[in-house]
Amino acid sequence: MLKNWSRIALASFLVLMIGASVAFATTARVRSLANTGDYISDDSAVNRWYSTLTSFGNQVNAEMGQWNGSSLADTRGLSWTQSCGEDGKYGTYRISLNENAIDHPGFWIGNPFYQVHVPGNVDNLGDPLALNLWDDTPMNKWDIAGAWELGEAISLGVSVTQSKWSGEDQTVDAKASNSFVTLGAGITWSNNDNMVLDGSLTYGMAGGDVSLGTQSVEWDSKTAVDIAARLFYDWKDNVTLVPVVEYATSEYALSVTQVGAPPVDTLATPNGENISDFMLGLGMNMDVNQDNMLVFALEFMSRTTEISNPTTAVNDDLKTTQTYLPTVRLALETHVTSWMSTRVGAAKYLVTETTETNGGDERKASAGTPTSVASPPPGFDWFLGCGFNVAEWTIDLELASETPFNVGYWLTGYSNYSTGAGPVTRIAAVWNY
Repeated sequence: MLKNWSRIALASFLVLMIGASVAFATTARVRSLANTGDYISDDSAVNRWYSTLTSFGNQVNAEMGQWNGSSLADTRGLSWTQSCGEDGKYGTYRISLNENAIDHPGFWIGNPFYQVHVPGNVDNLGDPLALNLWDDTPMNKWDIAGAWELGEAISLGVSVTQSKWSGEDQTVDAKASNSFVTLGAGITWSNNDNMVLDGSLTYGMAGGDVSLGTQSVEWDSKTAVDIAARLFYDWKDNVTLVPVVEYATSEYALSVTQVGAPPVDTLATPNGENISDFMLGLGMNMDVNQDNMLVFALEFMSRTTEISNPTTAVNDDLKTTQTYLPTVRLALETHVTSWMSTRVGAAKYLVTETTETNGGDERKASAGTPTSVASPPPGFDWFLGCGFNVAEWTIDLELASETPFNVGYWLTGYSNYSTGAGPVTRIAAVWNY
């Protein structure tokens, strides 16, 4: 059955795992492995590949942060997954309660769609009423999901998330509300031999309004769609190849529903933005031996950001295109003992960024360009992590890159960390039962 699909698709992953609890992992693990979640089997996959939920039943999953040195930064969440009936005969179901995260989607770190296309991340949507509220769309207050196996070869999954808030101040006759709802569907197919195919479709509906006296502005999403697919192919006994393809697009724009007295006689520009992504990746995970897994991936991606309603100033940005040719990801996971794993990862972004202005001029920069004329895109990321297995618990930590140079922190509490956050930047845990 598809409950054993990870055995089929990721033989390397299961050989690497020691004990049942190790096979369940977290978003902290994926981040520590250079964000290679598309190329391995991991609990966080249920947030992106909805039909894989049938493979990760009967557990409680906790997301404990990102600690910024003084407080938790809106990434706390708790989810419960339960299989119903023998071997999930009546389906596997999941409910997740999460903090109202805007910039740090927590559990949803497994789905790039929520990193780029959440309305609150759109930069070019103004606030004509100067309330600075409309685009603060909370991320993922709750989500519910279910998945079902249809025979030996097919599994289907669905997911619904909702984020919503509203506010009112009668002293200034002000009201504001926002919502972001997503609907997701996924399918997994296996030939029960050496190949597994995952597909997913996510559709987002967003909107809100702000009013101040007789002045009112509303916004909505014209399009917010993500479609993706990946294929696990056991090339050799210890090597799995994983091609991935994805297309995502979103557009958000403002409109005036009632025009009042100045200063809102006209709608400020820019007031809309369209983002489109296309990614083609090829990954490989390999069991070097029983205790070590290597993950290597190449990703070719193009991201275009275009202002929907631009200003008329010739020097203002109109369209920005980032071309990754390619992104290279490399990660290693090692089981030091039966109860402890260490992880290290790196990502190199060979990216060129081109920005067009209203006047037709262009600015170009590649990663590492030492110039103030154009802001260069990031070129490199480095990751560290570790995991612990205690009874039914799996606890994963994402570590700050300075941690090996600040071991004294564990003894003295004195921090030399540039982030001010100490040695651990993210904690996530799974309890299996």
